[in-house]
Amino acid sequence: MSDFPIFSVRRAVPLFAGLAGFSLLCGGCFDRERPREEVVARGEEEAAAMRDSATFLDFHGEGPLGRFPEGLGGFPALRRISLRGRAVAEIPESLEEARGLEELDLAATGVRSLPAALGRLPNLRTLYLSDNALESLPPEVCSAKSLTYLNLDRNRLSVLPPEIGALSSLKWVRLNYNALQDLPAEAGGGWKDVRRLYLRGNGLKKVPEAVLSMTSLEELDLGENAIEELPEALFRLPNLHRLDLDGNSRLASLPANVADAKKLSHLFLFGCAFPVEERDRIQKELPDRIRQFIAF
Repeated sequence: MSDFPIFSVRRAVPLFAGLAGFSLLCGGCFDRERPREEVVARGEEEAAAMRDSATFLDFHGEGPLGRFPEGLGGFPALRRISLRGRAVAEIPESLEEARGLEELDLAATGVRSLPAALGRLPNLRTLYLSDNALESLPPEVCSAKSLTYLNLDRNRLSVLPPEIGALSSLKWVRLNYNALQDLPAEAGGGWKDVRRLYLRGNGLKKVPEAVLSMTSLEELDLGENAIEELPEALFRLPNLHRLDLDGNSRLASLPANVADAKKLSHLFLFGCAFPVEERDRIQKELPDRIRQFIAF
């Protein structure tokens, strides 16, 4: 199911409030709600006719897009752009003309590089870049200081720039199915407000040290990696309530202090190498409120 809500053609209100709409509504923005009414322009012709009023340029769909929308500075009310699923050859530097832009969806557009202009959008809060061919993230992009949600799932990233730590407003970061083996140390210092971090399906052989400094972290997904051992500090994160470790086939035990995770409520261990005696220990040491949600 798409995480893109269905809207009517012009003055738009969501037509349903199911999971798909909820996903986008909550797209990393824990402290705001989507405006109930939007003025949506679908395609270039509508955009041209609605320049003064359009708040959302919705060009998502299938197939190539002739060119990236131009003259964005001429849309005074513009807050959102979606090109999801449209093949885009290049994202131009002129993107920075959209000074009021809050959300940009470039998922599944085939982009291989990003313009520095992304970092010069002062109000950008939600950025979808999943399902592309990105091999690197330009340091300049990390100047988007208002960003709260960043989705880089299913790209080709093997490293992140140290400047990523400057994105100090982030609350939700998705990095699933890349080729990361670590996170920059700067992420530990800068991502103090990150609550959800997803690192599933990377090349992690250990828990990144930076993660252990993220004291606001509530949900952490480390599934489908090659982690063999977990640090005790992981279970001292004060707000961690969901931990996914499934698919780490070399992981055979949890630290002795597993019960230190005072807020832990969900623990997923499918496909790990826990012997029976270790399973018994974990279930014995964790309180009843957690035990029912442990999944081996």
